[in-house]
Amino acid sequence: MAKIILEVLGGGREVGRLSVFVRPGNSDKGVLLDCGINFDDQGNPQLPLYVSPKNIKAAVLTHAHLDHTGGLPLYFVTLSFPVLSTSITKAILRPLMNDFLHISGYYLPFEYEEVAKMLRNIKTVNYGDIVEVDNFTLEFVNAGHIPGSMSVILHANSKSMLFTGDINLIETELTIPARYHNSSNVDYLVMETTYAITDHPPRESEEKRFIEAVREVIDNNGTVLIPAFSVSRSQEILIVLTKYGVDAPIFYDGMVREINRIFLAHSRFLKNPSMLRRALRISHEIKGWQDRKAVLKERPAVIVASSGMLRGGPSIYYLKKIYDDPRNAIFLVSFQAPNTPGRMILEKGVFEQGGPRIKARVEWFDFSSHAGKTQLIKVIDCLKSSLEKIILVHGESEAQETFAREVYGKFGIETIISSNNAKIEL
Repeated sequence: MAKIILEVLGGGREVGRLSVFVRPGNSDKGVLLDCGINFDDQGNPQLPLYVSPKNIKAAVLTHAHLDHTGGLPLYFVTLSFPVLSTSITKAILRPLMNDFLHISGYYLPFEYEEVAKMLRNIKTVNYGDIVEVDNFTLEFVNAGHIPGSMSVILHANSKSMLFTGDINLIETELTIPARYHNSSNVDYLVMETTYAITDHPPRESEEKRFIEAVREVIDNNGTVLIPAFSVSRSQEILIVLTKYGVDAPIFYDGMVREINRIFLAHSRFLKNPSMLRRALRISHEIKGWQDRKAVLKERPAVIVASSGMLRGGPSIYYLKKIYDDPRNAIFLVSFQAPNTPGRMILEKGVFEQGGPRIKARVEWFDFSSHAGKTQLIKVIDCLKSSLEKIILVHGESEAQETFAREVYGKFGIETIISSNNAKIEL
């Protein structure tokens, strides 16, 4: 078989919109690895570059987040092909995609029919499964990012390439960390670099700092609003609040309600399903507008609500009701992308340009589910004996350049910072 060509369609020198097409050098046909979206400054979706659907023998979705999946339905406008993911990823995609279409459908080149067609073509796989696709053998391993997330190792012509997707090497309340070993004999590494120059604080110390802040607001008879991603972050926060015995009513609202049910239905992907069940027994589900109005009369109270960046969802409703009281707090626990309302609150103390100043306490806590710099280095160190080349994706350009220099200095392995539309020969 000829050399392998890796085409970077998205995620080149940018965080998100990850999409990579891998094919033999003597063929136009290959495997699509993820197909995510980003949002521009106006909040409109940006899709990755496109390859002809007739050239895709199969696609792999490493996990359900839209920056890895949101562009894939476009390929099902005319044709279809198998899509490989875990069963929990498939289940999460249905509400996530429907919500995406509801909010951004006007700007998208596909509709509900294409999403349904994509979902029908998903073939579920498990960690450890090996699947033959044309000239490739695909092997799936736990990525530790969110429940059901996976990395994929592609084997071809006696060579192997590890595509990490998003990875995490620490234990969280929901997930078991990813583990990579020298026995993998990986020749090429395509690695996410979201936090290429940043390390996260120890998880236990961040949990305690968060709980201490929550208790301070509760002791002041205030309301704590925690905008959080519906998938994984909300569930983790509910577990943390339960684990430390927060002494106030805890409520949750938004898409998190449906994701909770999906998580419990696929509990084998959770580190400790009983902790989530306990958290949901102790907490209160908000089921509609009457509940929303009633919960605002509760004092003190903790509200976990979608969405994590305050782009939409019920978190905006609660924010507008509590922002002008200094007894209250807005605790952000999710990544805040540039130009999002959450980022504006952190940087400027306002919800929107020219809006009123927020008097409630505002703080951000690092509950990231991405590997930090030290963990990324650890992955390379585990695989260094066989690695010939490293390709960096899903990261900010300047941070990647710093990281690439350090990696080459430490390991002497060729490290490429990929750009969108790049074709890299392996």
